[in-house]
Amino acid sequence: MKVGKLTSAGLAALLLAAVFTGCGSSSEGDTTASSGNVDTAASTADAAKTDNTAGDKAVLEVLTNRTDRVDDGSLDELTKAFEDANNCDVQYVGYQDYAGTVATRMGTDDYGDVLMIPDDVELKDLSNFFDSIGTYDELSAKYRWADKKMDADKNVYGLAYGGNAVGVLYNKKVWADAGITTMPKTPDEFLADLKLIADKTDAIPYYTQYKDASWTITQWQSLVLSASGNANYENDLLTKKLDLFAEDGGYYPVYKLMFDLFSTPDLIEEDHMTTEWESSKVWMGEGKIGTMVMGSWAVAQFQEKAEDPSVIGYMPVPITAADGKQYAETTSDYCVGVNKNSKNKELAKKYVDWFVGESGFAAKEGMIPTTIDSALPDNLSEFSGAEFFEKTPTPEELIGKFDEIDTKSGVSVWGGDTDNFKIKLAEAAFAGKGEDEFKSIIAAESEKWAKARDEVLG
Repeated sequence: MKVGKLTSAGLAALLLAAVFTGCGSSSEGDTTASSGNVDTAASTADAAKTDNTAGDKAVLEVLTNRTDRVDDGSLDELTKAFEDANNCDVQYVGYQDYAGTVATRMGTDDYGDVLMIPDDVELKDLSNFFDSIGTYDELSAKYRWADKKMDADKNVYGLAYGGNAVGVLYNKKVWADAGITTMPKTPDEFLADLKLIADKTDAIPYYTQYKDASWTITQWQSLVLSASGNANYENDLLTKKLDLFAEDGGYYPVYKLMFDLFSTPDLIEEDHMTTEWESSKVWMGEGKIGTMVMGSWAVAQFQEKAEDPSVIGYMPVPITAADGKQYAETTSDYCVGVNKNSKNKELAKKYVDWFVGESGFAAKEGMIPTTIDSALPDNLSEFSGAEFFEKTPTPEELIGKFDEIDTKSGVSVWGGDTDNFKIKLAEAAFAGKGEDEFKSIIAAESEKWAKARDEVLG
C-alpha cells in the first residue's frame, strides 16, 4: 500500500450524528451490510479529513465498507490505472461499522468525496447529501439497477458497484458427506437436508451469524422476492393491497423457514451469541459449517479462506413458487455516490463511472457486474434449474412509496435493530416459543404495514 493510503478507520466521537428518519431502503436489496462488515472497530487517528490536493494532484477520499480490500491493498492496486489517467490520488477509508460511522460523518459536510450510500438515507433525501450523476433515462441503458438510488424526478444519485444473485452459501463436501445428492427446492426439504448433516457429519448444519444480527439477519430479507416468484411483487403489495405476510406471498415462506430453523437447536451452532464472521469463512472451508444464507457476494470471500476453494458452493433459494419453479432475483449491492460538498465533484463522478463500469472489481469478487452487457460470474453455475429475474422498476407514481410506508409503519423490512420483527422472530425461535408466537408477531407487523399503506396511498 503506498504512502498516504488510509486503512480501516473509526471516527472521532465529537462528530455530529446525522439524523435519518428511515430504517432502511427497500431499494437496497441488501444486502447491503453485506460484503464483509464485521465487528465495530474505531481508530480515531485515521479519521482526519484529507486535503483536496497532494502537490499538483487532486485527492479523492473514498469511503467503503470493504475493509478487507482496503487492508489487503487490492483496492489500491486496482486504482493505480485510474490515478495515472487522471493525475490524482485516491485515498480509501474502510469502516467495519460502515452504516453507523458514515451516518455520523454525514452530520457534517466532511464525509469523503465518494462513498457507498448508507441505506438509511431515504430516497427523498438523496439530494440533501449527494450530487446527481445523471438521469435514469441516460444511465439505465448502460447500467443495471440504475433506479436503486433515484428520486421521484428520476435523478440518479448512486450506481451499484456490483450485484448479487439471491441464494444460500454451502459447503459442497459437507452436503455430499451427508448423502445429499440433489439441492432442496422446498423449506421442508432444506430442513430435512440440514438434519442429515447433523446426523451424518460433525459440521454445524446452519450457522446463524447472530452476534452480528444487525446486518446478517437482513440477508434473509433478500430471499423474499425470489420466494414470491414475482418480479412485480413489491409493486403488487401496494397496488393490490396484499397482506404483507400472506402465505402465498414472499415474506411468509422466508420467515417461516427462518423461524423453524432457529427453533431447532440441533441444526444451528450451540451458542448463537458468540458467532464470528471472519472465523466462519475459515470454518466453512474446513467443513465445520454446512450452510449460511448470504448473498453471492460472499462466495469469493469464503473461497479465499478455503484450502480447496471448489468446496464452497451456492444454491438457489430452497422455496418453490406457486407455478412450480424456483426463482433467483439478482440485486444490487451498495450504490456509490458523490458527496454534494466535494471540492472535486467532476473527478469524483469520473471515479464512480470508472469503478462501476471499468475497474473489474465486481467480477474479481464474483459479483454480477453492473454494466448490462457483462456476463454472469462462474459461481452462479449451479442455478441452471432456476430462473433469474430482476425486480420490476417502480412505476413513477409509486416511487418512494414503499420506503415511506416501511418507515411510517416501523416494520423496516431491511432493518436489523433490536425492535425489528426479524429479531423478534429469532429470539422467539431461540426461546422455543412455538407457532403461536410466530403467528402473533407476523400478524402485528401485517397490521402496522396495512395501516401505514392505507394512510400513505389513501
